[in-house]
Amino acid sequence: MVVHGSDRLSALPDKALEGILSHLESDEAARASVLSSRWRLVSAAVPVVDLVDGKIRPRGRNGKPVCFDTQVTGAIMSKAPATPIRVFRIRALNAPPDLLVQWIVIAASSGAEEVDVELRYRHYSNRTLCPFGQSEKASADFDRDVRGRFYRTPRQLFRCGTLRRLRLTNWTLDPPRGGVVVASLETLHLRRIMAPDGALQQLLSSCPRLADLTLEECPTGTEVTVTSAHLRSFAMVCCHNARRVVLQTRRLRSLRYKGGLPRESTLFSIADYAELTAVTIEICEDLTGKENKEAAPLIELISRCTKLSYLHLALRPSMAHFSSEFIAVTRHLRQLVLEGFLGADHVVKSVAVLLANTKNLQVLTLVPQGPPQPKKKKPYYYSDDEESESEAEPGSCVDENLDCSSLTKSLWRMSIPCLGRSLKRITIAKYSGHALDRILAKFLLSKATALQEFSVTLSAQLSPRREEIAREFRSWRFNRRTTVTCN
Repeated sequence: MVVHGSDRLSALPDKALEGILSHLESDEAARASVLSSRWRLVSAAVPVVDLVDGKIRPRGRNGKPVCFDTQVTGAIMSKAPATPIRVFRIRALNAPPDLLVQWIVIAASSGAEEVDVELRYRHYSNRTLCPFGQSEKASADFDRDVRGRFYRTPRQLFRCGTLRRLRLTNWTLDPPRGGVVVASLETLHLRRIMAPDGALQQLLSSCPRLADLTLEECPTGTEVTVTSAHLRSFAMVCCHNARRVVLQTRRLRSLRYKGGLPRESTLFSIADYAELTAVTIEICEDLTGKENKEAAPLIELISRCTKLSYLHLALRPSMAHFSSEFIAVTRHLRQLVLEGFLGADHVVKSVAVLLANTKNLQVLTLVPQGPPQPKKKKPYYYSDDEESESEAEPGSCVDENLDCSSLTKSLWRMSIPCLGRSLKRITIAKYSGHALDRILAKFLLSKATALQEFSVTLSAQLSPRREEIAREFRSWRFNRRTTVTCN
């Protein structure tokens, strides 16, 4: 930034410039070195290596290919002798294993506090490990021809005494045989990890200060025990083989579970449920035809969290499935997120019933989803992007001939205390403008007398009509001071 002939950016001290460059990817930060000798020294003092393989996301200037191996090696070797590598973060496709180990060992021996390495393999499928996925090959485990073929984690990584944050994707976990104590590790995120012979449990038992743990698509995690007394956040995402999770901490505040509908209430054992204040439940499987009693283990889990103030429910197919069962656990909530298909009038009524029983609600978020799609044949080779569970446009299967007047009358007769007293903020994502979307949005705006903020993210097809839709929302407001935002 140049103001009145002075360069205000260069006027900052070196430490401030290093902090700015540390938020950029290493190839972008390195470009500053051509500005002057001072900037060259500043760039060399940035304690971060952060790079993405151009084969995953092309980043070559003027479209020219860049050798990723040379990039990473150059970024490491360009650091000043007195500059430690505090953050080592790369996404690599088919990186040479010997060179990959050297990079990680150098970062660990340099005093790394954060290591984040995501690997991709050209000839291995990157599908989501979920038996309820859209692919015909949907499964909770890796394919047989892939098992045991991921690179093994360097054992030196687990001897790094400064390591506080570790994120690994597509690795085979291989901690030292004689035991490991990662005494400083506070955050651990393992995704698509092969962990033979109890390696996962060995690592978890060796992290006495672990505060934030995420296990994502780890099929060998059948029985997990976390002994750290400092654990405050735990997430288990699509670990469909898990049968028992024991969390011995009494400080747990946040729990996220994504998977099939639990069959037993013993899936989770938590030392103190009363300390949990935030719970996210995402059910992968289609709940159509499921009886209310089948939700009992899930309801029991949530009901044990007596101080719960935040609840996120993502259910398939409908947004408010099992609403009659969830009524008992929503009474004391301050924040509620509902995610699912809003495709019938009874779903809208179920949402309203939940709100009627959430009397102290302050923040409401609705995330309409499209209906479940049939399983598809997907290419079985490496692609730049991970397999995504694409869905139809929200509202695209809504019956436009439904009796809107009857639904409207039913809603307007309902008494929902939070709308007239405590609800301050409403957010609606993927607003499609179909009949049910409009009825629910109009009902909420016209009844929420204390509402301060109403924020909507429009679907792609509605974006050109942003101003028109915003005016319609404003015309529905009961409280004229409510701020309406359309994105």
